[in-house]
Amino acid sequence: MLERLFRVRIAVHVHPEYVELVCSGIYSRAEALRVGNEGYRQAALENRIGLLIDVRKITGRLPTLLDRYDFGVHIAEQYLTSDPRIRLALLGQEPMIHPDRFGELVARNRGADARVFTDEALAVDWLRVRPA
Repeated sequence: MLERLFRVRIAVHVHPEYVELVCSGIYSRAEALRVGNEGYRQAALENRIGLLIDVRKITGRLPTLLDRYDFGVHIAEQYLTSDPRIRLALLGQEPMIHPDRFGELVARNRGADARVFTDEALAVDWLRVRPA
């Protein structure tokens, strides 16, 4: 029961080019991984190759560097196993978003087409560009 109290709420919006998950609630590593899995699942269900996860309304403790590393690895695994490949734009605010985009670096180094943004318009523009 206690687990439900801290569950991140997700609102799903389907756009022509991508699926958007707007998240709110208290940060936890387990919930961040759950949200990522749900995002990839929703994008695949809607046959979209773009995924925008908006974490600007997530509060609480900040992810550790190890959490960010694990997220990057997990994102790369999700990307490499999705068919078709689903690009991820993560939208948030610093300091919840690491100023050096550490998780993005980990994900991209492992082959993911993923970016982290603090500007919504830039995130959406990036998702709308078709990869070569």
